[in-house]
Amino acid sequence: MRLGRLRESVRRSRELPVVGPVVRAADRIWWARTIGRSELVDAEYYGTQLGFPRVPRALAIAHYVAWGFRRGMSLNPLFDDIVAGGELPEVLRVPALYAYLVSERETVRVHPWWDAEEYGREHGAPGLEHAWARRDTEIELTAAGWTMRMPVAEVRRRALRAASTWRRHRHHPSPAGSPAAVGLVRPLQARDRRYDAKLRQAAARATVDRVVVPLVGVDAAQWVSAHLLAHIVPDLTLRGESRRVAWTHMLKGAIAPLDVEVVVTLDPRAEFGDDEIDALVAAAGDDVAAVPAHLAQDGTIDGLGAAQTGGAVAWPILSGHPSEDLDPLDEIVSVPLLRSLSVAAPRAELRALLERTGVRSAASFADALRARMGVRVLTAVRPVLEEPLLVFDEPRPSGGTDPRDREAATALIEAAGFDVVEWRGSATGMIAPHLRWRRPHPDAQRWAIKTCAPAGQQGAIWGDVHFARGLAAALRRRGHSVVIDAYAARSRSTTYLDDVNVAVRGMDRIDAVEPGVNLLWIISHPEQITRDELAAFDRVFAASAGWSRRTTARWGIDVQPLLEATDTDVFRPQGVERTDEIVFVGKARGVARPSVVAPLRAGVPVRVYGPDWRTFIPHAAIAAASMPHADLPRRYESASVVLNDQFPSMRREGFIAIRPFDVVAMGGRVISEEVDGIEEIFGGAVVVYRDEAHLVELLRTDPDEIFPDAEHLAQIAARVRAEHSFDARAAVLDAAARSARARRPARPLR
Repeated sequence: MRLGRLRESVRRSRELPVVGPVVRAADRIWWARTIGRSELVDAEYYGTQLGFPRVPRALAIAHYVAWGFRRGMSLNPLFDDIVAGGELPEVLRVPALYAYLVSERETVRVHPWWDAEEYGREHGAPGLEHAWARRDTEIELTAAGWTMRMPVAEVRRRALRAASTWRRHRHHPSPAGSPAAVGLVRPLQARDRRYDAKLRQAAARATVDRVVVPLVGVDAAQWVSAHLLAHIVPDLTLRGESRRVAWTHMLKGAIAPLDVEVVVTLDPRAEFGDDEIDALVAAAGDDVAAVPAHLAQDGTIDGLGAAQTGGAVAWPILSGHPSEDLDPLDEIVSVPLLRSLSVAAPRAELRALLERTGVRSAASFADALRARMGVRVLTAVRPVLEEPLLVFDEPRPSGGTDPRDREAATALIEAAGFDVVEWRGSATGMIAPHLRWRRPHPDAQRWAIKTCAPAGQQGAIWGDVHFARGLAAALRRRGHSVVIDAYAARSRSTTYLDDVNVAVRGMDRIDAVEPGVNLLWIISHPEQITRDELAAFDRVFAASAGWSRRTTARWGIDVQPLLEATDTDVFRPQGVERTDEIVFVGKARGVARPSVVAPLRAGVPVRVYGPDWRTFIPHAAIAAASMPHADLPRRYESASVVLNDQFPSMRREGFIAIRPFDVVAMGGRVISEEVDGIEEIFGGAVVVYRDEAHLVELLRTDPDEIFPDAEHLAQIAARVRAEHSFDARAAVLDAAARSARARRPARPLR
C-alpha cells in the first residue's frame, strides 16, 4: 500500500507547474540509463530511421526516450514499440523498451509476426535477448496462416532496408496478383495501436482477394512491420503515401494495378469484421455504391450519407443521433450523397470517376459519384471511427439545394421514428432539421442513459457499458425507448429529443441537460461529488444508504439510496460445476489492490482477469488481460470463491460494487473487504475480511466451512435476482421520472 501511495504521489507531481518538468526530466534520465545497460540497443537501426545510420549509441537512446518512442521508432528491429506497448503499462508516457526491461520480459509480446514468448519457452530465456545474441539463429514469422523462417540477421537486414525508406515513404510495390472478384484497399494511419490486427486481417484476405495496404504517414514500427509482412505474404501489396496525400489520389493509385470486379476501401480509423466487408461487397452493384453506417468517435451516428438541404455544407443525415436510432431502419437504405471514406463499388466505375478532372477530394468525389450511381447504406454495419482522422480530407460533401434531397432525408427521418418540425440554419452554414420524436404509444418515454465510458472498442470492456445495457433492457420492458450515450456524447446535439436523462455517475461528472427530466445515479467516486452537481438534477440516487442519508442531512438535497444491481438476463445459474479456483476480475487501477496482492504474496493462487496488472503481480497469475462479458457468468459460477474490493472512497462511504450482485446472482461465493451493509444484503453468500492476514486465513480455509450450503446459496441467489435486478431499479427510476415530470410545467413543442 505504501508503494502504491508513493507511485500516486510521483504521478501527481509530474503535472505540477514547477516540479513537473524536473520530474519528467528525471524520468527520461532514468529510462536512458536503464536502456543503456541493455544489450538490445541497435544504434545503426535507430539511426537509419532518423536518416543517419552512423548515430552514437548514447544519442540514439537519448533521442528515443525524448521523442522517438512517440513516433513508433524502435531501438531494436525485433522489438515493435507499438505492439509491445499494448502489452505494457503507461504506454503513452513510458518508452515501451524501458517498460519491457523492467517487466517480466519472457511474457511480453514484442513483435506482431514473431512469437518471442514461445521462442523463450523453447530456449529457457527471454526470447528477445536470446535471439538477438544469436543472430544466426532462425526464427519463425507467422501471420494469418502464412509462415516464413529466416535468421535474425536476415530479419535485421530487411528491417534496415525498410527503415531507410520510412521518412520519405518510398515503397517497393509488389505485383497486384492475378484477377479476382474483390479488391480490398486497407489504408493505415499513424498512432494506430490496432494496426497489426488490421494487417493480419488484410493478410488473411489476400488468399482470395487482391489486397493493397496504403501506408499513409505511418509511424516507423508500422512501416517496418508492414514491409516484413509483405515478405511473408507475397500477395500483399504495399503503397507508401505521405500524410498530406488526398484520399482520391491514394485510392486512384491503390486500385490502378488491381484486376478485380469490385473494390472496397476502408476508413483507416475503423475496424471491420470479415462479414461486414463481405456485406459491403455483396451490396455493391453496377449502379450502386455500398457504405457502412459509421459511428463517430463519440459513438453517435457520423452521418447516414448526406443531403443537400440548402446550406453551404451538406447535412450528414441523422448525425449526432445515438446509434439506436438506426434500429428502426431497413437493413439497406438509399441516401442522396456519399459521406464516408469506406465504400464498395465496381472498380470500373471508381476508376472512371477518379480519372475525371476536378475529382481531387472526398467531397468532389461524392459529388461526381452522385451523377453516376446511387449510394446505399448498410445500417447494421456500424464500425466506430475510433481515432481522429490524421490523414486525407474529411468526407464533407459540398452544399447546395436539391428538393429531392430534403424529401429523401425526411423519409429516413420518419422511418427512424421522428417528424421534422422545421429546417434551421446554423453558424456552420449547414441547414439541418429540428425534430420531434414520435411516441409509439402515449405512455412511452425516450430515455437516455449517460455513462462515463468511451465509445467503441475502448468502452466495450468498461463495466459502465454493461451496467447501462442491463438498465436499458429493463426500461424497454417497461415500454420505453432507450438510448445509451458514451461519455463524449453526454451533451450531444440531439439531447432535446430525450424525455428522461439518467446520468450513471462513475469516475467523471455528467451534467444535467435540458429540457428533459434529469436523474442522477451515483455508483462510485463519492469523494468527487459537489452540492452544485446534485442541485442541477430533478432526483438524485446513490448506491449507498449511509452516504445518501448523510448527504441529505449535510446539503439539504434529497438523496435516495439505490444500490447497484445485476442483469438477470445474463446472470442466471447454468448448472456449471464448481472448481477449486480463486478468481478476481477487474483492472489494477494503478494500485496494488489488496484482495489480489496479499493472497499471491502469501502463496495463495489467484486467477486474475483484467488489464494493467504487470507492475503488481507475477505474470503467471494473470489468466487473461480481459474477459468477454458473456463469459463472466460461467466464470463466476465455476469459481470456488470470487474476490472483491473497491475504491477506498467507496468502501468508506458504503458503496457496494456491482461484482457481488453478479456473483451471488449466479449462486457464487464472494470474499470481500468490509463495506457497510454488504453482509446483510447478501445473507452469507459474501464473507468479509478485516485485514490482509484475515483474507489469507479465509482463503486457506475450506470454503464449505465458511459459506452456506448449496441449497441456501440458491435461495440467496434467487432473492438477489428478485430484489436487486435492473428491473427492480428501473421501476424506481420510472416512478421518479413520472413524479418529477408531474411537478414540471408542460413541456413545449420540440
